[in-house]
Amino acid sequence: MEILYQNYFNTSTQAVVNSNTSTAQYLLTRDTYYQYVSSGFNNDLTQTTIRINFDATTSVSRIAILNTNAREMIIFRNGLTASTFALTTTSSTVTSSWVSNSASSMYLSFSAVDVTSVSFDIKSTIVANVEKAVAQIVISSVQINFSQLPSAKNYKPLIDTKQIVHELSDGGTRVHAVKDKYSHKVKLTNAPLTFQSQFKTLFEAHNPFMFCPFGTTTSWDAILYEAVWVGNFDFYTYSDDNANAGFTGNMDFRESPT
Repeated sequence: MEILYQNYFNTSTQAVVNSNTSTAQYLLTRDTYYQYVSSGFNNDLTQTTIRINFDATTSVSRIAILNTNAREMIIFRNGLTASTFALTTTSSTVTSSWVSNSASSMYLSFSAVDVTSVSFDIKSTIVANVEKAVAQIVISSVQINFSQLPSAKNYKPLIDTKQIVHELSDGGTRVHAVKDKYSHKVKLTNAPLTFQSQFKTLFEAHNPFMFCPFGTTTSWDAILYEAVWVGNFDFYTYSDDNANAGFTGNMDFRESPT
């Protein structure tokens, strides 16, 4: 369970693609209805590249690629295909290079490295000979790594749907679903002072952040979103009469607008 800084890839002008530039903007959105899709690269013998450029050297330690059909793919930094990322998460590969990927979404963890660009070379697709597609790319670094996890009863994930409900004259109901948003309520007990301090810093910044409950390289549920902290900071509550037992606190994370 991790809290990241906001996506360092935050404007479509950072993205350089070699076809269909009009859909490059969709790399910024979580909505799976929209994807970047190549044009004229529906052949496994042709490679398409997505490159994300940064204005200044940036330290990164997490990359997420969501809803892609990439089978053979390499992710590298600074324009050098040999400069792949050494992954620290359990994966079918120890570096960010795949020959026969079957996962539609991946959350990649690695030690922080300085980059000026991150490139995605997609060489083939899971279903052969179709256009290459990616729904979202997130590039960031860790702000808080949960050194302890909430118990099941203190972890409340939710897809909060925005609906317009119409009750019709015959008594029937029609629902117009506007948008589905993630939210998570997390309660921690016996949190040490160092952990409390990290959350206090996050709360006092009053900035959006990326929240990833359980990121994995394979079989990932693809839950990763920009969130805000709603409500108060109550991590001053002691978990027990013994002050050394640590603190209890509640967090209410809700997805920000897209």
